Amino acid sequence: MDTRYRHTASTMPWLAALICALTWGCGDGNTPPVTASLSSGDNQPPARTEAAHGAYDKEDRPPFDPIAVNGKFFEGWPQPKLALVISGRQDGYLEPCGCAGLDQQKGGISRRHSLLQDLEDRGWPVAAVDVGSAVRRFGRQAEIKFAISAEALRKMGYLASGFGPDDLRLSAGEILAAVAGADPADSIFVSANVSLFDLTPKTRIVEAGGMTLGITSVLGEKYQQQVNNGDIVFQPADEALEQVVGELQGCDVRILLAHATVDETKELARKFPQFNVVVTSDGRDVPPLQPEKLSSGAPLVEIAPKGMYVIVAGFYDDPQDPVRFQRVALDSRYGESPAMQQLMATYQDQLRELGWNGLGLKSSPHPRALEGDAPAGQFAGSASCKECHPTAYGIWSKTKHAHATETLTKLDPPRQYDAECISCHSTGWNPQEYYPYETGFVSLAETPHLAGNQCENCHGPAAAHVAAEEGRNRTLRETERQKLKLTAGFAFENVCMKCHDHDNSPEFNEQTFESHYWPKVEHKGKK
Repeated sequence: MDTRYRHTASTMPWLAALICALTWGCGDGNTPPVTASLSSGDNQPPARTEAAHGAYDKEDRPPFDPIAVNGKFFEGWPQPKLALVISGRQDGYLEPCGCAGLDQQKGGISRRHSLLQDLEDRGWPVAAVDVGSAVRRFGRQAEIKFAISAEALRKMGYLASGFGPDDLRLSAGEILAAVAGADPADSIFVSANVSLFDLTPKTRIVEAGGMTLGITSVLGEKYQQQVNNGDIVFQPADEALEQVVGELQGCDVRILLAHATVDETKELARKFPQFNVVVTSDGRDVPPLQPEKLSSGAPLVEIAPKGMYVIVAGFYDDPQDPVRFQRVALDSRYGESPAMQQLMATYQDQLRELGWNGLGLKSSPHPRALEGDAPAGQFAGSASCKECHPTAYGIWSKTKHAHATETLTKLDPPRQYDAECISCHSTGWNPQEYYPYETGFVSLAETPHLAGNQCENCHGPAAAHVAAEEGRNRTLRETERQKLKLTAGFAFENVCMKCHDHDNSPEFNEQTFESHYWPKVEHKGKK
């Protein structure tokens, strides 16, 4: 982040975050729009298109054309013997939320399912594998999300999936409930070197498109060190592969799913040249157009973060061109999948039924509560600001900030019970850690005065300020007033970017903040 605004975190430690309301905020981690040249062998991310530059709000943008931005897919491909879809690194992003315009965002299980259906509709035999990392946090919501992700893989017909480190940080019972089938040998989750009560298979051998696929996965040393779960037993990846690679020897295609660094993945591929396709989780943000060819002759398929891209390998009976690869951006050309929409509704229903307490989200004192006696650190709501600051209140009330919670209620399914959404769409939450502050927003029924992204998310809890204005202590009144002041520069770096991060607002940066966003919400000196 640009450091020209030189403020320390201790200056105003209580600051929460502005919602990304001017772009409908809440995130998926998308990179800026790109243009892909399908004939290029260049492994660098394509350049941005001029059409996308300077387009911030949905109403300001021309209609988005995903093909013009991300290129055509499968051009010139004859029907393959098998289309192998390779995914992973969902990282908790079940869907793009639409904060920067849903049409411009990539990823999500619904679009992935639509891609698989599109390939099947072409008459192509399809198989799908996943390198793992369905979630990126831990706790009750992550456990529910992992179970939903596992069910999504089954409904999409996946043949195999590995594990990521955050998957394995969940409670053993929840992992087991999500991964185990009626017969453990039928589980789509597979790992050569991760053992959970010896109930997950080390390999999977399956038939697809008239071909025999032998699949295994490993968790690399770096990622093993991130897991502290006594119910999980690890083995060095190379030792584990030595024990299982013989089982795959007669397969037409042998696939290694390595949730490991690129260097470790390459070393495993060197030691075990039997693998025809090697997948690494340690990919670039935008995968290369063509995989790197390893010393063993196998392609190194890179999986990008947050499930925005998948790689499709097409297999042919052509000695001169046996395998083709296509990088696929899961953009808006792929519509919604009813089956995945139903899973998302189930997910949101579970969150609603559990509530914040059931999700283990306990309210914490706001840092400002440490600055003085009650009501320091308590939220008052923007209505309490209106009498003294009618002009500023009027400006705020006409922004999307004021309707942030309402936008969640109008979604299908509604998202106001999702902590990862409400933290930027209400008042009185920590937007990065997804927990409420004491006296912050609870629900539309209990705390309607804190709906929307209000004044206090920028300026800080104001109950002490309101109380001081009603009293006669002029010194205290001025002290509380000073606590609520902030500059545009400080707001950008310490407030706005907490919700307008790259996940949520790919177009949001210092330049667009000053030229486009700030003028829409500015109310300096307006009483």
